[in-house]
Amino acid sequence: MESNGHRKTRRRNLIAQESSSFNLSEVIDELDPWTAWAYRPHTIKLLFIGTCFLIWASGVLDPDSTSTGDLVTSVKRGVFAMIAVFLAYSLLQAPATVLIRPHPAIWRLVHGLAVVYLISLTFLLFQRRDDARQFMRFLHPNLGVELPERSYGSDCRIYVPEDRSSRFRNVYETLFDEFVLAHIFGWWGKAIMIRNQPLLWILSFGFELMELTFRHMLPNFNECWWDSIILDILVCNWFGIWAGMRTVKYFDGRTYEWVGISQRPNIISKVLGQFTPAQWDKDEWHPLLGPWRFLQVLFLCIVFLTVELNTFFLKFCLWIPARNPLIVYRLILWWLIAIPTIREYNSFLQDRTPVKKLGAFCWLSIATCIVELLICIKFGNGMSVSESNGSVVGNILDICWGCSFSFSDFMVMATAKSLRTEEALILPIQCLVKSIFEYF
Repeated sequence: MESNGHRKTRRRNLIAQESSSFNLSEVIDELDPWTAWAYRPHTIKLLFIGTCFLIWASGVLDPDSTSTGDLVTSVKRGVFAMIAVFLAYSLLQAPATVLIRPHPAIWRLVHGLAVVYLISLTFLLFQRRDDARQFMRFLHPNLGVELPERSYGSDCRIYVPEDRSSRFRNVYETLFDEFVLAHIFGWWGKAIMIRNQPLLWILSFGFELMELTFRHMLPNFNECWWDSIILDILVCNWFGIWAGMRTVKYFDGRTYEWVGISQRPNIISKVLGQFTPAQWDKDEWHPLLGPWRFLQVLFLCIVFLTVELNTFFLKFCLWIPARNPLIVYRLILWWLIAIPTIREYNSFLQDRTPVKKLGAFCWLSIATCIVELLICIKFGNGMSVSESNGSVVGNILDICWGCSFSFSDFMVMATAKSLRTEEALILPIQCLVKSIFEYF
């Protein structure tokens, strides 16, 4: 009869052998004649190419060519070169992720961009608010100027009789706003990542409650009722979630029989096939599996809502207009970071080992979200609750306070395993609906 120590050692060895053989088979499958060169290490060649580029860009052989520029230009070039060197290192040596398409190096590069963004936010956190706003001019010349915030709730009339040019002017201005497309594509991307429709609708209603909570701070959140309920939730969010879940259903129903690029029939399938997933995992969140799983899924929702909320507070505190490209760059970067983050977090939840480690992208995402939130708190200091909106905040706190009692009851009953699935679903919904009706 084997002891526990020998049994655990044999189990670890067996798992290591299985994982190594699985990785080896993956490498063999990827070594297609057309792409085999891309999966072989080229660290020495790229190191030589990078050294030559540094010699040319820094003016090592001709120092007089770089002495004519001013100090600001030299500092900019030095900072960009420093970031480029770190990204080159990340491209070659950063830790591997769970994603392998279109190429593992792409996700190593995204890992490097996430680290650069986190370090930049940390630097910004230690600056004063006015200095941080002026520092943004180094990233874009049109920044550093106070911008008027647009309030969507200043005139909530659907029909404006005195406006002869356009009697539905308020509706038209809202429909052709840049945030409409941002809502649709944003929820489409979230649906592809989360792949759970009830969880997506919880996030959708949760963000609308966040807008209602913080509209006394951000005029951008002061929306009309038909804009918040009909246009945002029932039109844009619904269409984005529907399109995303249709995309998930399409990939979930496919048969994945992968062949090399050289064996594909035409050039379009050769190129686009590399950007399709190598395998399609079914994420199993199961928030009602137990109290601890409920808290873990709740933490995911909180991080998602905080990242979305940080977008508007950063824009407001740092004077960044909505159509500035920096807003788009940040959203694209967060989308690229969130793709492996969701995969790692779901694998973390499904892992049954007693000692497990959070993935690198998960750690970076949480740290970046925290630093962004700290910047919003520090630079947003002084924005007090106005008297006209004190009742709004008070009623929102009443909603949270009432739901907290129901959540406590749910935790107690779930721990005692006396709560059926139907009751667990009805209880928080009843609490939320009752609190919202009491508010309105």
